[in-house]
Amino acid sequence: MMIYLLLAAGLFMGWSLGTNDAANAFGTAVATRVIKFRTAIIIISIMVMLGAILLGENNIDKLSSIATNNEVVASTEDVNNAIANGTLEDLRLKSALKAFIIFAAAGLTVFIMSFLKFPVSANQSITGAVIGWGLVYADYSNPEILSTNLKEMLEFASTWLINPVGAALISFVLVFLVKKFIEKRLTSMKSYDLIVKLGYLIAGAFAAFSIGQNSSASVTAFYYDATGLGANLLTSAQLTAIIGGAAICLGVLTFSKRVMMTVGSSIAEISQVDGFVVIVAMALTVLLMGEWMGIPVSTSQSVVGAVIGAGLVNGVKNVNFGVFKRIAIAWVSSPTVAGLLTYLIALATKSYFA
Repeated sequence: MMIYLLLAAGLFMGWSLGTNDAANAFGTAVATRVIKFRTAIIIISIMVMLGAILLGENNIDKLSSIATNNEVVASTEDVNNAIANGTLEDLRLKSALKAFIIFAAAGLTVFIMSFLKFPVSANQSITGAVIGWGLVYADYSNPEILSTNLKEMLEFASTWLINPVGAALISFVLVFLVKKFIEKRLTSMKSYDLIVKLGYLIAGAFAAFSIGQNSSASVTAFYYDATGLGANLLTSAQLTAIIGGAAICLGVLTFSKRVMMTVGSSIAEISQVDGFVVIVAMALTVLLMGEWMGIPVSTSQSVVGAVIGAGLVNGVKNVNFGVFKRIAIAWVSSPTVAGLLTYLIALATKSYFA
């Protein structure tokens, strides 16, 4: 029973992701009343589940691998030793406790940063927390472990740049093409309002799909048993992603309206048409990052990058880089703070987990 209660920590994190990440899919459309809130949450819930079912498995495997290499999730060797010693249940409990600590550190980081009015990423905080734990427990004297973990850390850190820059480039190209060849024709059409509404519906659905694919892993990957030997609660990667997706959907359905209604355009002024192009650019970036690197990335970083890219089409002066600087500081500080917290907790509890 204790192990299943610890699973609730991951589900709560999924609920939190749902209440916040939903704004990245339909925030602008709902806030401007182009799309009704009820319509938005129904579409988001359906598409998040589809993303988790169809593509969430890839990120589950990658994040579980990072967790295993950083001694959060038990390795095959650990499980075999526990089976031989008759301590498998103790190992399962410790694995669940580690997951709870990771989510607690990430959640506390998100709370602190949000209180200080810094925009943060739960996905980044979770991965940072895993790496912080590994700095205490991973055997870096082993060249193989050292090279693997350093590679994963560099991949993770590289997303801070690749994700927003990629979104900015995709958005810039798409917005430039739309402005040059499509926007004037659209605005002159009698059915312009209907086209804008359909555009936001399609873009928002696509974005929600990418959120399901990307974020479901962050919710439950640490409860996934990659060894198949009974070391953790969940043995199917797809089922693990589906449970994570369901937790996100619950957040969307219960507490996302306030966040959606407060989404603004403080980074750059963009038109209605640019708005749904930005959402498409964000979703494309998140999907490509997930398929290419297999690491859950920040949808907030993607949105910010996409808005900047759209704003740059109208000139550098159209972008508020002062706001962007504050956001960029948060991108680096949130995983760093989460990692520091788990590092300190790992040191304090080493006698129990070692």
